Amino acid sequence: MIHGTYYSPGELKISINLSNTSSSSARITYSVTTKNNECDITVLFVPTLEIAKTLYKYRNSILKYNPRSYLELSNNNVNRSIASTITDLQTNEFALYNNGITMLSFDTSFNEKIGQKDKAQLIITQPQIINGGQTAFTLSRLYEERIAKASSLDIFSNKEVLLKVITLHASSNTDQVDYLELIEDISKATNQQSPVDDADRRSNDQIQIKLQNVIFERFGYFYERKRGEFADGIRSSYINRSQIIERELFLRLCKSCDLQPAESWRAIKELFDLNNFNRTLNNESRFPEYFFAFKCYELLADIKKRFAKDKNNKNGIANYGNALVYGQYAVVSVCRLKYQGEESLTQVEAIVKEILNYWLDFETYVTTLLSNSGYFRTYVDEATQVVRQEVNFANYYKGRTLNEDLQRYFDQRLKTTLG
Repeated sequence: MIHGTYYSPGELKISINLSNTSSSSARITYSVTTKNNECDITVLFVPTLEIAKTLYKYRNSILKYNPRSYLELSNNNVNRSIASTITDLQTNEFALYNNGITMLSFDTSFNEKIGQKDKAQLIITQPQIINGGQTAFTLSRLYEERIAKASSLDIFSNKEVLLKVITLHASSNTDQVDYLELIEDISKATNQQSPVDDADRRSNDQIQIKLQNVIFERFGYFYERKRGEFADGIRSSYINRSQIIERELFLRLCKSCDLQPAESWRAIKELFDLNNFNRTLNNESRFPEYFFAFKCYELLADIKKRFAKDKNNKNGIANYGNALVYGQYAVVSVCRLKYQGEESLTQVEAIVKEILNYWLDFETYVTTLLSNSGYFRTYVDEATQVVRQEVNFANYYKGRTLNEDLQRYFDQRLKTTLG
């Protein structure tokens, strides 16, 4: 229910408009041979209303292999543009402007003898959209809004979208692994042709699917491996956003658990680069440890909020230095040293507070190190002859000396090693 995947699509029937063409020219079909099996590609234009109804009914069930789930209109300029082409124009520019939808099928048929003038029917078995999911779901949202308000559906009239159906044919030597490999390859290839980032492309990797299951089944949280996959759950108030763990944040916390908090600040593109991603997230046994790191981070964010209205001590600088501003990943990294298995989840508050109590002293210590002279500079004010210090903690916590400084300082304080 939360995913919007409760309705499994078996056979999808799409009504086709033949008023602008003949049944023989309404579609193009092309056969393709791959290393594992045969495929057919069918290309045709279908009414936007048919796509809207399909996604309204099946929701994320039909986006299983798409690298993203739906991204809400209010947060996405592309989706707003798609919507405006439907709502603001009476003519069929939508067919011209939109790149279309790619759908997988295990059997596809086209029937022009359905007893209706200028109508035909496209029948697709076990459909899955692998490209154009944002287009399809945006159409469904517009449809849903009008159904809820009992408004006219005229905005969809005479507006069509290009649909490419890839039909995968079974053969005696094709097993499920071959199918999944081919489906994943098709999905990644089609989505490389549009702005889908590495974080989206990694969304269906098996390690992330396992991670999502473990996080929910053992801890009751929702790891968002695909952007927008919990939009239905939030929209319907089944869950709230505080129960969702964003994938970018989680991967940064994995870096902290690897005792590399400086690397936690890397750009998203670097974090989800294939090689870096595989080095970071590759061990299922560490999932509880990563969740522990998340709970530590969550508590740090909560502590930071307590200082939000304190004008004289915003972000708790007087109490904890820059721990709550730039040092969150560094604090989490040190907290991880206290991790002793899942039982540590009951001790998160005590562990975080213990580490925070060291932080002012830690920051004083690092400002004295010669290796950090690029971040902290002591000088004499020529006008007043007062000794002053320039500090740059923002860059220090992203810099090359942080990891080693944490090791040197907390080795002594916690009587443990960072190795």
